[in-house]
Amino acid sequence: MKQSDLSNLVQPFHVMELVKHANALEAQGKPVIHLSIGEPDFPMPEPVQQALIKAVADNKTRYTAALGLPELREAISTYYRTAFQVTVPARQIVITSGASTALMYACLALINPGQEVMLADPGYPCNKTFVQMAGGIPRFVQTREENNFQPSWDELNQNWKPQTAGVLLASPNNPTGTQLSSSDMKEIVQEVAHRGGFTIIDEIYQSLCYDNTAQSVLQITGAPCAQWPLVVINSFSKYFGMTGLRLGWIVVPDALVPAIERLAQNLSICPNTPAQWAALACFQDDTLKICEQRRQIFKARRDFMMQSLPLAGIEIQSTPDSAFYIYAKAPFDSERYCKELLEKALVCAVPGKDFSEHRGTTMMRFSYANSMENLELAVERIRRFNSQT
Repeated sequence: MKQSDLSNLVQPFHVMELVKHANALEAQGKPVIHLSIGEPDFPMPEPVQQALIKAVADNKTRYTAALGLPELREAISTYYRTAFQVTVPARQIVITSGASTALMYACLALINPGQEVMLADPGYPCNKTFVQMAGGIPRFVQTREENNFQPSWDELNQNWKPQTAGVLLASPNNPTGTQLSSSDMKEIVQEVAHRGGFTIIDEIYQSLCYDNTAQSVLQITGAPCAQWPLVVINSFSKYFGMTGLRLGWIVVPDALVPAIERLAQNLSICPNTPAQWAALACFQDDTLKICEQRRQIFKARRDFMMQSLPLAGIEIQSTPDSAFYIYAKAPFDSERYCKELLEKALVCAVPGKDFSEHRGTTMMRFSYANSMENLELAVERIRRFNSQT
């Protein structure tokens, strides 16, 4: 059967192949330590678990509105007001089946075939796929380590072309764990708007910040409006630990809501209903307390890895202040290094080819979403491996 040209554009997620290899080694009884997948190692907070169980027990399993549960949209609006001191009307918040679906909706609603969208390099590899699904052309802007691998407006402006439709950025970013500064964020949104383009900001790691208070682009620019063609993506996966329930949200200008609603009606009907009822528990004080305790644990792990990896022979070129990743320089070709590190030291880290066109062979990503005990053992294995190569 002949496949479509569009399906052939979609590249494999190479990290998953490495993880499959790691799982095969584990099946042989080998004690692999995973520093690969971007998923919290904690279970869902207990109040969220109980809310999920109750939702199913109460038969809250039927379709909701395509835009999502009204109660949850209101709860997120309140969360923006209390946690970030910004007013985001519930009508501008759409619940989605994970942040990936939110990104897909945004691209389908904003990009015409043949238009270009600028992405930061390094960045999340699936973003280019969302652009391509809408018929757009991803254009990568190389970032610099001295700017924590985040783009400035000057760098984006130098790459702006007549066919450029907008930019898609992440702050905090995967794989670097770094954020855009407030000044850069504001300048990018304003200047892109003046060029007639849109800005999509992925904030799924927003509340996992360690050195500064978590911020949203919405605090800097205000809620999306006609003046600022801004779309903000967020998720219940990372900070709230609901990865497998596939629930996220998108904040859009009023004018874009009908288009997003039509896409949702046709492509997903509605988000997971029990997950939406469970997500209401995320904003309870007891849940937020648990999430904050976990954020402090992630910070301690970050601090340990930043101190220990250089002593183990790994060069780190930027300071991650959020998420749970460290973007580092591989001692030699990153794909070969990660393969050998897995096979000989039983540590699974991620080569850079998924995240960067410019640095794919030289950089790698470590996830510290693992216990401190395992991180300590992993670093010791890395030290031994590097001393022997």
